[in-house]
Amino acid sequence: MKPDVECGVCCMHWVYGRVASYADKKELPGLATRLMDALVRDVKPSANLGSVCNSAAFSALASSSGIADRYEKLKRESNENAVALLSRAWAYVDAGRTDREKLERSCFLAAASNIAPLNSPSGAYTFQEIARIIDRDDFTPVVTGDVYHAVKESRRVLYITDNAGEIGFDSLVVALIKRMGPRVTLVVKKSTFFEDATFEDARFFGLDKGVDRLVTADGFFVPLEVPRDLRECFTESDLVIGKGTGSFEALSGETGGKPSIFMLKVKCGPIARETGVDEGDVVIRLDQAGDEMRVKTGASRQVLTS
Repeated sequence: MKPDVECGVCCMHWVYGRVASYADKKELPGLATRLMDALVRDVKPSANLGSVCNSAAFSALASSSGIADRYEKLKRESNENAVALLSRAWAYVDAGRTDREKLERSCFLAAASNIAPLNSPSGAYTFQEIARIIDRDDFTPVVTGDVYHAVKESRRVLYITDNAGEIGFDSLVVALIKRMGPRVTLVVKKSTFFEDATFEDARFFGLDKGVDRLVTADGFFVPLEVPRDLRECFTESDLVIGKGTGSFEALSGETGGKPSIFMLKVKCGPIARETGVDEGDVVIRLDQAGDEMRVKTGASRQVLTS
Protein backbone atom coordinates (compact mmCIF):
# COMPACT_ATOMS: atom_id res chain seq x y z
CA MET A 1 0.00 0.00 0.00
CA LYS A 2 1.26 3.48 -0.86
CA PRO A 3 1.12 6.29 1.72
CA ASP A 4 -1.89 8.59 1.77
CA VAL A 5 -1.57 12.27 2.68
CA GLU A 6 -2.31 11.64 6.36
CA CYS A 7 -0.26 8.46 6.80
CA GLY A 8 2.89 10.23 8.00
CA VAL A 9 0.98 11.98 10.78
CA CYS A 10 -0.76 8.74 11.74
CA CYS A 11 2.53 6.82 11.80
CA MET A 12 4.06 9.50 14.03
CA HIS A 13 1.08 9.20 16.38
CA TRP A 14 1.24 5.37 16.37
CA VAL A 15 4.95 5.11 17.20
CA TYR A 16 5.24 8.11 19.51
CA GLY A 17 2.25 7.05 21.60
CA ARG A 18 3.59 3.53 22.05
CA VAL A 19 7.02 4.72 23.16
CA ALA A 20 6.17 7.90 25.03
CA SER A 21 3.80 6.06 27.36
CA TYR A 22 6.74 4.16 28.87
CA ALA A 23 9.88 6.16 28.04
CA ASP A 24 11.74 8.46 30.37
CA LYS A 25 10.63 12.07 29.82
CA LYS A 26 14.21 13.04 29.03
CA GLU A 27 14.05 10.81 25.95
CA LEU A 28 10.95 12.38 24.42
CA PRO A 29 12.47 15.38 22.56
CA GLY A 30 15.04 13.13 20.87
CA LEU A 31 12.34 10.58 20.10
CA ALA A 32 10.20 13.19 18.36
CA THR A 33 13.18 14.42 16.33
CA ARG A 34 14.16 10.92 15.20
CA LEU A 35 10.61 10.14 14.17
CA MET A 36 10.22 13.35 12.21
CA ASP A 37 13.53 12.79 10.44
CA ALA A 38 12.53 9.24 9.49
CA LEU A 39 9.14 10.28 8.18
CA VAL A 40 10.42 13.27 6.21
CA ARG A 41 13.00 10.97 4.60
CA ASP A 42 10.72 8.02 3.88
CA VAL A 43 7.16 9.22 3.22
CA LYS A 44 7.00 9.44 -0.57
CA PRO A 45 4.22 8.61 -3.03
CA SER A 46 6.16 5.56 -4.26
CA ALA A 47 7.02 4.22 -0.79
CA ASN A 48 5.65 1.06 0.77
CA LEU A 49 3.69 2.14 3.84
CA GLY A 50 4.76 -0.94 5.80
CA SER A 51 8.38 -0.01 5.15
CA VAL A 52 7.72 3.53 6.37
CA CYS A 53 6.21 2.18 9.58
CA ASN A 54 9.20 -0.14 10.06
CA SER A 55 11.65 2.74 9.72
CA ALA A 56 9.73 4.89 12.19
CA ALA A 57 9.37 2.07 14.73
CA PHE A 58 13.02 1.04 14.58
CA SER A 59 14.16 4.65 14.98
CA ALA A 60 12.16 4.80 18.21
CA LEU A 61 12.90 1.35 19.62
CA ALA A 62 16.66 1.51 19.03
CA SER A 63 17.34 4.10 21.72
CA SER A 64 14.34 3.98 24.07
CA SER A 65 15.12 2.18 27.29
CA GLY A 66 12.74 -0.12 29.10
CA ILE A 67 10.16 -0.36 26.29
CA ALA A 68 10.68 -4.04 25.57
CA ASP A 69 10.09 -5.12 29.18
CA ARG A 70 6.85 -3.14 29.39
CA TYR A 71 5.45 -4.67 26.22
CA GLU A 72 6.52 -8.18 27.11
CA LYS A 73 4.42 -7.89 30.28
CA LEU A 74 1.39 -6.65 28.31
CA LYS A 75 1.82 -9.46 25.79
CA ARG A 76 1.94 -12.16 28.47
CA GLU A 77 -1.29 -10.85 29.99
CA SER A 78 -2.96 -10.67 26.56
CA ASN A 79 -1.96 -14.28 25.87
CA GLU A 80 -3.46 -15.41 29.18
CA ASN A 81 -6.70 -13.57 28.41
CA ALA A 82 -6.88 -15.16 24.96
CA VAL A 83 -6.17 -18.71 26.12
CA ALA A 84 -9.00 -18.44 28.64
CA LEU A 85 -11.42 -18.05 25.69
CA LEU A 86 -9.99 -20.65 23.33
CA SER A 87 -12.13 -23.61 24.40
CA ARG A 88 -15.27 -21.52 23.87
CA ALA A 89 -13.85 -20.26 20.57
CA TRP A 90 -13.29 -23.83 19.38
CA ALA A 91 -16.87 -24.74 20.33
CA TYR A 92 -18.09 -21.77 18.26
CA VAL A 93 -15.98 -22.88 15.29
CA ASP A 94 -17.00 -26.54 15.58
CA ALA A 95 -20.67 -25.50 15.57
CA GLY A 96 -20.24 -24.77 11.86
CA ARG A 97 -22.18 -27.27 9.76
CA THR A 98 -19.56 -27.72 7.05
CA ASP A 99 -15.78 -27.42 6.66
CA ARG A 100 -16.40 -24.18 4.80
CA GLU A 101 -18.43 -22.70 7.64
CA LYS A 102 -15.90 -23.83 10.24
CA LEU A 103 -13.07 -22.08 8.38
CA GLU A 104 -15.16 -18.94 7.96
CA ARG A 105 -16.01 -18.88 11.66
CA SER A 106 -12.33 -19.19 12.59
CA CYS A 107 -11.50 -16.32 10.22
CA PHE A 108 -14.28 -14.23 11.75
CA LEU A 109 -12.78 -14.65 15.23
CA ALA A 110 -9.22 -14.04 14.05
CA ALA A 111 -10.25 -10.86 12.23
CA ALA A 112 -12.34 -9.58 15.14
CA SER A 113 -9.42 -10.12 17.53
CA ASN A 114 -7.47 -7.43 15.65
CA ILE A 115 -8.35 -4.74 18.18
CA ALA A 116 -5.02 -2.97 18.87
CA PRO A 117 -5.71 0.79 18.77
CA LEU A 118 -3.71 3.29 16.74
CA ASN A 119 -2.80 5.06 19.96
CA SER A 120 -0.84 3.25 22.66
CA PRO A 121 -2.56 0.28 24.32
CA SER A 122 -3.89 1.13 27.77
CA GLY A 123 -3.43 -2.42 29.00
CA ALA A 124 -3.57 -6.07 28.06
CA TYR A 125 -6.31 -7.02 25.60
CA THR A 126 -9.29 -8.78 27.15
CA PHE A 127 -11.01 -9.84 23.91
CA GLN A 128 -14.50 -9.14 25.16
CA GLU A 129 -15.56 -8.65 21.54
CA ILE A 130 -14.71 -12.30 20.91
CA ALA A 131 -16.74 -13.37 23.93
CA ARG A 132 -19.75 -11.44 22.62
CA ILE A 133 -19.42 -13.01 19.16
CA ILE A 134 -19.26 -16.49 20.66
CA ASP A 135 -22.20 -15.90 23.00
CA ARG A 136 -24.51 -14.16 20.54
CA ASP A 137 -23.38 -15.85 17.30
CA ASP A 138 -24.51 -12.84 15.25
CA PHE A 139 -21.22 -11.39 14.00
CA THR A 140 -21.16 -10.40 10.31
CA PRO A 141 -17.88 -8.96 9.04
CA VAL A 142 -17.41 -7.36 5.65
CA VAL A 143 -16.24 -10.16 3.37
CA THR A 144 -14.93 -10.06 -0.20
CA GLY A 145 -14.04 -13.22 -2.07
CA ASP A 146 -14.27 -16.95 -1.45
CA VAL A 147 -11.72 -17.54 1.31
CA TYR A 148 -12.52 -21.25 1.61
CA HIS A 149 -11.86 -21.90 -2.07
CA ALA A 150 -8.60 -19.92 -1.94
CA VAL A 151 -7.32 -22.09 0.92
CA LYS A 152 -8.64 -25.31 -0.64
CA GLU A 153 -6.74 -24.62 -3.87
CA SER A 154 -3.46 -23.81 -2.08
CA ARG A 155 -0.52 -26.07 -1.32
CA ARG A 156 1.70 -23.66 0.62
CA VAL A 157 0.30 -20.89 2.80
CA LEU A 158 2.38 -18.06 4.24
CA TYR A 159 0.57 -16.79 7.36
CA ILE A 160 1.84 -13.45 8.71
CA THR A 161 0.73 -12.81 12.29
CA ASP A 162 0.12 -9.54 14.08
CA ASN A 163 -0.24 -9.15 17.84
CA ALA A 164 0.27 -11.31 20.90
CA GLY A 165 -2.99 -12.53 22.37
CA GLU A 166 -4.79 -12.44 19.05
CA ILE A 167 -2.29 -14.99 17.72
CA GLY A 168 -4.24 -17.45 19.85
CA PHE A 169 -7.23 -16.96 17.54
CA ASP A 170 -4.92 -17.25 14.53
CA SER A 171 -4.15 -20.74 15.85
CA LEU A 172 -7.76 -21.72 15.09
CA VAL A 173 -7.39 -20.69 11.46
CA VAL A 174 -4.01 -22.40 11.14
CA ALA A 175 -5.35 -25.67 12.57
CA LEU A 176 -8.22 -25.73 10.08
CA ILE A 177 -5.95 -24.87 7.15
CA LYS A 178 -3.69 -27.76 8.13
CA ARG A 179 -6.70 -30.11 8.17
CA MET A 180 -7.42 -29.05 4.59
CA GLY A 181 -3.96 -30.13 3.45
CA PRO A 182 -1.75 -27.06 2.75
CA ARG A 183 1.64 -26.64 4.37
CA VAL A 184 1.79 -23.54 6.57
CA THR A 185 4.73 -21.24 7.20
CA LEU A 186 4.05 -18.87 10.10
CA VAL A 187 5.76 -15.47 10.38
CA VAL A 188 6.25 -13.74 13.74
CA LYS A 189 8.48 -10.84 14.77
CA LYS A 190 12.10 -11.56 15.60
CA SER A 191 12.12 -9.38 18.72
CA THR A 192 9.87 -7.01 20.64
CA PHE A 193 8.03 -4.78 18.18
CA PHE A 194 5.56 -3.19 20.60
CA GLU A 195 2.71 -5.68 21.20
CA ASP A 196 3.40 -7.81 18.10
CA ALA A 197 3.75 -11.59 18.46
CA THR A 198 7.21 -13.16 18.64
CA PHE A 199 8.40 -16.78 18.78
CA GLU A 200 7.59 -17.03 22.48
CA ASP A 201 4.00 -15.97 21.86
CA ALA A 202 3.63 -18.53 19.06
CA ARG A 203 5.04 -21.24 21.32
CA PHE A 204 2.62 -20.26 24.11
CA PHE A 205 -0.24 -21.38 21.85
CA GLY A 206 1.59 -24.45 20.51
CA LEU A 207 2.02 -22.96 17.06
CA ASP A 208 5.70 -23.94 16.95
CA LYS A 209 4.43 -27.52 16.66
CA GLY A 210 1.24 -26.73 14.75
CA VAL A 211 2.86 -25.36 11.59
CA ASP A 212 5.34 -26.76 9.11
CA ARG A 213 7.75 -23.89 9.51
CA LEU A 214 8.05 -20.95 11.91
CA VAL A 215 10.15 -17.97 10.78
CA THR A 216 10.88 -14.53 12.16
CA ALA A 217 10.93 -11.11 10.50
CA ASP A 218 12.24 -7.73 11.54
CA GLY A 219 9.12 -5.57 11.59
CA PHE A 220 6.33 -5.75 9.04
CA PHE A 221 6.82 -8.22 6.19
CA VAL A 222 7.60 -6.17 3.06
CA PRO A 223 8.24 -8.74 0.30
CA LEU A 224 10.94 -6.83 -1.57
CA GLU A 225 12.82 -5.86 1.59
CA VAL A 226 12.98 -9.04 3.68
CA PRO A 227 16.15 -11.21 3.74
CA ARG A 228 16.62 -13.89 1.11
CA ASP A 229 15.33 -16.80 3.24
CA LEU A 230 12.08 -14.96 3.98
CA ARG A 231 11.72 -13.89 0.36
CA GLU A 232 11.97 -17.55 -0.61
CA CYS A 233 9.16 -18.38 1.83
CA PHE A 234 7.07 -15.72 0.11
CA THR A 235 7.99 -16.83 -3.41
CA GLU A 236 7.26 -20.50 -2.70
CA SER A 237 3.84 -19.81 -1.20
CA ASP A 238 0.73 -19.79 -3.37
CA LEU A 239 -1.45 -18.01 -0.78
CA VAL A 240 -0.52 -15.24 1.66
CA ILE A 241 -2.60 -14.49 4.75
CA GLY A 242 -1.84 -11.19 6.45
CA LYS A 243 -3.27 -10.24 9.84
CA GLY A 244 -3.66 -6.66 10.98
CA THR A 245 -3.21 -3.12 9.74
CA GLY A 246 0.56 -3.40 9.35
CA SER A 247 0.30 -6.47 7.11
CA PHE A 248 -2.28 -4.76 4.93
CA GLU A 249 -0.06 -1.68 4.62
CA ALA A 250 3.01 -3.78 3.79
CA LEU A 251 1.40 -6.30 1.43
CA SER A 252 -1.62 -4.76 -0.29
CA GLY A 253 -0.65 -4.21 -3.92
CA GLU A 254 2.81 -5.70 -3.28
CA THR A 255 2.30 -9.44 -3.83
CA GLY A 256 2.71 -9.52 -7.61
CA GLY A 257 -0.78 -10.90 -8.07
CA LYS A 258 -0.30 -13.77 -5.59
CA PRO A 259 -3.67 -14.53 -3.91
CA SER A 260 -3.78 -12.83 -0.51
CA ILE A 261 -6.25 -12.83 2.37
CA PHE A 262 -6.28 -9.85 4.71
CA MET A 263 -8.02 -9.95 8.09
CA LEU A 264 -8.22 -6.75 10.09
CA LYS A 265 -10.29 -4.06 11.71
CA VAL A 266 -10.38 -0.86 9.62
CA LYS A 267 -8.97 1.82 11.92
CA CYS A 268 -8.22 4.80 9.68
CA GLY A 269 -9.47 6.77 6.69
CA PRO A 270 -6.80 5.66 4.17
CA ILE A 271 -7.50 1.95 4.75
CA ALA A 272 -11.24 2.60 4.67
CA ARG A 273 -10.79 4.23 1.27
CA GLU A 274 -8.43 1.50 0.05
CA THR A 275 -10.80 -1.30 1.02
CA GLY A 276 -14.12 0.44 0.43
CA VAL A 277 -15.10 -0.56 3.97
CA ASP A 278 -16.35 1.79 6.68
CA GLU A 279 -13.95 2.79 9.43
CA GLY A 280 -14.56 0.59 12.49
CA ASP A 281 -15.70 -2.44 10.48
CA VAL A 282 -13.95 -5.79 10.51
CA VAL A 283 -12.95 -7.02 7.06
CA ILE A 284 -11.91 -10.36 5.58
CA ARG A 285 -10.70 -9.63 2.07
CA LEU A 286 -9.40 -11.94 -0.64
CA ASP A 287 -7.26 -10.27 -3.31
CA GLN A 288 -6.43 -12.33 -6.39
CA ALA A 289 -4.52 -11.76 -9.62
CA GLY A 290 -5.90 -8.61 -11.19
CA ASP A 291 -7.39 -7.36 -7.93
CA GLU A 292 -4.34 -5.60 -6.52
CA MET A 293 -4.95 -2.33 -8.32
CA ARG A 294 -8.58 -2.31 -7.22
CA VAL A 295 -9.27 0.35 -4.62
CA LYS A 296 -12.40 1.91 -3.20
CA THR A 297 -14.58 -0.79 -4.75
CA GLY A 298 -17.36 -0.54 -2.22
CA ALA A 299 -17.01 -4.06 -0.81
CA SER A 300 -20.38 -5.47 0.09
CA ARG A 301 -21.31 -7.08 3.37
CA GLN A 302 -21.96 -10.74 2.79
CA VAL A 303 -21.78 -14.18 4.38
CA LEU A 304 -19.60 -16.68 2.57
CA THR A 305 -21.50 -19.86 3.38
CA SER A 306 -23.72 -21.31 0.70
